[in-house]
Amino acid sequence: MDRRILFISEQRSFLVNAMLKSLNGARFEVITAEPDIVEIQLLNNLPDIFIVYLEGDIKAFNGTLSYIKKLLTEDGKDRVLYLIGNQMEIEVAYEVVPRSLVSYAFNRPVNMKDVVNKLNTLITNEEGAIPGVKKILVVDDDPVMLRTMKIWLAGYDVYMANSGMNAIQFLTQNTVDLILLDYEMPVASGLQVFEMLKADEKTAHIPIIFLTSKDDKDTVMKVLAAKPEKYLLKSMKPEDLVGAVNDFFKGK
Repeated sequence: MDRRILFISEQRSFLVNAMLKSLNGARFEVITAEPDIVEIQLLNNLPDIFIVYLEGDIKAFNGTLSYIKKLLTEDGKDRVLYLIGNQMEIEVAYEVVPRSLVSYAFNRPVNMKDVVNKLNTLITNEEGAIPGVKKILVVDDDPVMLRTMKIWLAGYDVYMANSGMNAIQFLTQNTVDLILLDYEMPVASGLQVFEMLKADEKTAHIPIIFLTSKDDKDTVMKVLAAKPEKYLLKSMKPEDLVGAVNDFFKGK
């Protein structure tokens, strides 16, 4: 992910210009646009970082936010969305773009140092692993779930694979500290992928935690029978799921 940003605002007010100046001063290349789908679609080489400054007629942003939501969930694309607005404006935006797809929401008046720090952390994680930060591979066929997990696990160096085969291919050239593996996947199920990874001496040592959306007794028994490190429910609250991952590493 490069240092280009698409900054979307309804007006170029004094505050907006000051924010753009701060971003430029932090070595980000900023492309500006109004909340207009056609204008955004006409942009060449669209940036992967979106910042939407919510002010004025919030309903005017609905179409643009819906379009960004579609872009965020495209296969093979790693894009992020930041919102800036007051609490009411941000809550209205969440009605269009789920909270799980928003990397961060800044309350106005915003401290631009906080924005720049968040962006720099994002770029650092993309350009190379931070020393001492644990690496996690999330394997799930649902692109929304992949992006959600990447956002929730922001304190880790997170990699994503949308199938078991892609995960295995990734691990032929990379190593991670933990694999979060969807139990229910088409083509190669999570259980099949688990067995293939444990059968290969290059990946057998990597701890695996299953992710599952089902908590019925039969499913839980099948999951536990494979003897993963543990299993986590996708329905868990973000703080609980992240806490479980944190606790796993604390115990190592």
